[in-house]
Amino acid sequence: MISRNICVGLVFFLLHLFSVSCKAQLPSVSFEVITTKDGLPSNTVFSAARDQKGFIWFGTRLCPTRYDGASFRNFLDFETNLVTGLAADKDNNIWLASDRSGICKIGADSLNMTAIPSSDRQASNKQTGYFFIDSYGKGWYSNWYGVSCMDLKTGKFKHYPFRQTTYVWVKGSFIEDRQHNLWVIGRDNGLFRYDRQADTLVCVLGADAQDPKRRLPIVFTQACMDQQGILWIGTHNYGLIQYDPQTGNYVNYSNESPSSFINSVEAGYDENGKPVVWWGDHEGLGVFRPEQKKFYRFSHLLPDAYEVHDIFRDKTEGIVWVCTSDGILKYNPKSNLIQTIAIPDGIVHFPVVVNTFLPDKTDPSGETFWLGLSHTGMLQWNRRTNHFMLFKFPPEKSSPETRWMIQREDGKIWIGVNQWRYKRPGIIVFNPENKQFLNPPLSRLANQYYSVPFFMYGFFDRQKRLWIGNSDEGIHVLDSASCKEVSPWDSQTQLDLIKGNNLINDMRIDKQGRVWLGTYKGVYYVDEEERKFVYADTPHPALRNQDPAVNTLLEDHNGNIWAARWGSITQTDKNGVIRTVLTSKEGLSDRENRGLAEDKWGNIWIGNYEGLHYYNPVSKKLLRFTVNDGLLSNNTLQRLFVHAGNELFIGQKNGINLLKIDKLSGQPVPPPVAVSSFKIHEKEQYFDFSRPVRLKRSDNAFSVDFSALNYSKLQNNQYAYYLEGFDKNWNYIGSNHLAYYTNLDPDTYTLYLKAGDAFGNWNQNPLRIQIVVLPAFYETWWFRLLIVAAIAAILYALYRYRINQLLRLQQIRNRISADLHDEIGASLSGISIMGMMAKKNLQEKHPSALFLERMVEETNQISSSLDDIVWSINPKNDDLSHLTARMTRYASELLEAKGIAYKMNAPDYYGQVKLSMEQRRDFYLIFKEALNNLAKYAQCSQAWVEISLQRHCLQLVIRDNGIGFEPHLYTERNGLRNMRKRAENLKGTLLIQSAPGEGTMLQLSFPISA
Repeated sequence: MISRNICVGLVFFLLHLFSVSCKAQLPSVSFEVITTKDGLPSNTVFSAARDQKGFIWFGTRLCPTRYDGASFRNFLDFETNLVTGLAADKDNNIWLASDRSGICKIGADSLNMTAIPSSDRQASNKQTGYFFIDSYGKGWYSNWYGVSCMDLKTGKFKHYPFRQTTYVWVKGSFIEDRQHNLWVIGRDNGLFRYDRQADTLVCVLGADAQDPKRRLPIVFTQACMDQQGILWIGTHNYGLIQYDPQTGNYVNYSNESPSSFINSVEAGYDENGKPVVWWGDHEGLGVFRPEQKKFYRFSHLLPDAYEVHDIFRDKTEGIVWVCTSDGILKYNPKSNLIQTIAIPDGIVHFPVVVNTFLPDKTDPSGETFWLGLSHTGMLQWNRRTNHFMLFKFPPEKSSPETRWMIQREDGKIWIGVNQWRYKRPGIIVFNPENKQFLNPPLSRLANQYYSVPFFMYGFFDRQKRLWIGNSDEGIHVLDSASCKEVSPWDSQTQLDLIKGNNLINDMRIDKQGRVWLGTYKGVYYVDEEERKFVYADTPHPALRNQDPAVNTLLEDHNGNIWAARWGSITQTDKNGVIRTVLTSKEGLSDRENRGLAEDKWGNIWIGNYEGLHYYNPVSKKLLRFTVNDGLLSNNTLQRLFVHAGNELFIGQKNGINLLKIDKLSGQPVPPPVAVSSFKIHEKEQYFDFSRPVRLKRSDNAFSVDFSALNYSKLQNNQYAYYLEGFDKNWNYIGSNHLAYYTNLDPDTYTLYLKAGDAFGNWNQNPLRIQIVVLPAFYETWWFRLLIVAAIAAILYALYRYRINQLLRLQQIRNRISADLHDEIGASLSGISIMGMMAKKNLQEKHPSALFLERMVEETNQISSSLDDIVWSINPKNDDLSHLTARMTRYASELLEAKGIAYKMNAPDYYGQVKLSMEQRRDFYLIFKEALNNLAKYAQCSQAWVEISLQRHCLQLVIRDNGIGFEPHLYTERNGLRNMRKRAENLKGTLLIQSAPGEGTMLQLSFPISA
């Protein structure tokens, strides 16, 4: 938090606090002072208001500002000097009256400030003040000429002029009573009631009153209403006026100070629930107590005299905000847990520390306490009257430090001290009845021990034995009846305990009568039957690297022993087992722990040099209080004392801190959370957080500053945030209150913000903000759809290009096929025919007949090959069914001519299976070569041909029952090599199985596209 917590609880006691007339009349509280050092734009503050979200707004000399308890948001849009009026409407817009820009409005969502124009010259006078919104939603403000009313929705104005006087400034402030009647406090014109039916202002008291008897020269300032519906009105010359709006009766109370006037008032309660009226003038702040009819002024709140311009009491939190010429004073009666009680100046030499507390059993009222001091003696303190009386310890000119105090059944108080000037006695006995110091035989005996009069601890046990001791000279037990030492151990046993510098720092007796010792080496207890000291510390992992030295011991209500050590706090159960260890990891702020106390709820209070700690054994919460929370000093090393189980007394320098424990043990309401600022790339933006916050892809780095709007003095608020859709767990960030995210992917997220108070109570309903990170244009669905469409168009274009290429290829193949068939085929047929005709005309044994016959055969063979080529080129034959039909026809012609019985199997249906021209050609030529070889060389009587489709593979099997051959033997023929080469071209496999006399099987398999 940026605010300075200046504890000023002493101010109520520094001047005349302990006089008979007003010893206990002022609440013992502390104020917080907030100035420009904390971010306030100007120390001159004129007005305050609370909006619907819980932010506190202040009108300053420079501009309006919004406060979240941690920081200020200043509105410097244009000149709005002297903002004397602020109010929030039901839509959370902020309306203000200023000296330079007139009436202005700050929008609830945008936080933009705009000036409100008016056509009425008097209504639109720029020098306006005291803006007020009534229960009907109308806005009221004042200027030099009177007061005006405006419709906040339509912006229409109506002016109510006042009689002009020599008073030159805004003419009035406003208040509304329980019956929703509006009252105008009209400066030197009078007190006016607004007649809503007649739409007019009626003066009921003051210079312009209708009743001549009430025409008093009163100069009014501001007014407030208490819980009983009574108006309290401040004046310049009539003090404080109590006015009953129902009867019209009034009483004025003078503050008995002719040089001052009451400038501002506010009704409220002090921390004890008693009604008070806060008032301020140009010299400072005070309260008026109606039941006493007395004024009290708070002195020395600030170094110099200051003017109080406005007092605003937040009815939600009960906090009083005092707007002054030197900053803001803040008083919170509910959260002011720690009170300050000062020792009167002059009663004892300062500085002095309160070391011990002892309630006086002889006082039936229970209001008397004895306070043992760090020097000089002890104080008798009557809590009801706040009266202190000093009793100096004997002897004269000694410097005794009080270490312990015990009151016995007879009422006498036994006191153990350290006499730093080495003058005895070190055991002092005091009789509260006659206020005399005594010297009974037992104390005379006790004072004979120890080389120096240091009696650091002592008590009486059930047998009325007095146990006394100090750190380095051991313990002695004295019998009250016989006045003799009855220590249950010998001197050597005690020397063995304290040898090696094992100093004894504390000694306590538990409910069972067992005596416990806190030493430099740890915890011991006394075994009287065995007449020895037993080491009680057990090993614990958390204490492995900790100092075992014990400073203070405490027994809790369950019989557990707590030890305040150097660096830790431990709890040992009845069986001697250490169950709890608190160190800096759990939140202890200092190594030197000394103070220990237990309240009636079982909470353990721990004092060290850096504050007061509160530990709840059930919830395991460890909290810390400091000067920011009202402590006079963070040094709480002295013994803490719990009175009646509910009040904690803390000894301090020159005073006492008193803490009401029951305020901690109640059910506190966790603080509400509000967003203070939302920044994108470190630039503040404004959103209506009730709606989704929509961010551009480039704006996906943002920070959210959020605050707990409890405004309490306990500033140890805790914060956490969680972004659903991004974070896996809550981010607990301690007292920091900034959530920051960068490079979020486009998506819809929900940001949860929550806060906890100083006691670890968290909001059960976190603030939720929905955040939508919009995708970039290239991440949108339409852009992706466009890309898909573009890719599809490209693919389709490629497809069409491929189809067109195939069509052109088919056209070329058709043309080549036709050309080959028509041109070359016709020529070959003509050659064959002419050869046959020439052969007929030759003699049978003509030498050329053989050549002609061969020419005719070659021509027929070429024609047959050309026919195969033409057939393979023609796209019409790409279907596998056309190929198998040709193969069947070829097999029948060849095998039947050779007289070979054959069987050919082929599928009846091939679906859409097509072969490329190259595949068709290679497949057919392998088949043709294999069948020709079978017809020429196999000498078979039967042959089998099978064509099949198997899993995207085409398979050909040709078998015969011929003579067979050895396929691995070298041969000069190219047929087998050609077939294997074509099988490779098909990316298939060719398998030939044969043996002499066993026939031959050829198997071809290659992949095809279905």
